[in-house]
Amino acid sequence: RCGWCQGLLNLRDSESINMSEVDPKILEARLKLKESMGKNVTKIGGAGGARRTKKVNKKVDKNEDKKLKQQLSKFKIQNLPDIEEVNFFKDDGTVMNFKKPAVDFSVRDNLVVVSGSPETKEIEAMLPDILRQLGPEQAAKLKDVVKKDSLKKKDEIKEEDEDDIPDLVGTFEDHSKKE
Repeated sequence: RCGWCQGLLNLRDSESINMSEVDPKILEARLKLKESMGKNVTKIGGAGGARRTKKVNKKVDKNEDKKLKQQLSKFKIQNLPDIEEVNFFKDDGTVMNFKKPAVDFSVRDNLVVVSGSPETKEIEAMLPDILRQLGPEQAAKLKDVVKKDSLKKKDEIKEEDEDDIPDLVGTFEDHSKKE
């Protein structure tokens, strides 16, 4: 062990250090060190300083769209005009809805390309307009949802009826005749 490490071990082993025994220059140096470390200033450069890494913002590659179009042109795709809406039904009961998408197709390769920005919605939110587009699986799910809603409404109606004034079972005249 070096002499400096040995001195630290000896300081730790002693039970108490008398501050009057510590050299005033050491106390001043400790005070300066404490002041400089206390500030939350990031120091850049200099000897012994940590290097700051440059934060790189990842940009969307514009060439990616060009590459995709080049690959699609190999399939000789054709544009389908005048399509106002495209819906993709997911297994979890949601719908990916594209408003005015660009739809391209290739009959030879059985390929359809839908491009645009989708909105993910619940089937119930799109109900009146989407009924014609539902397949058998979605129709069955929709029936289940309607049944659950109707059961909830019936339960709510029963709870409301329990809070109301009860219906009359008989009349006061019938009750007085029995006595």
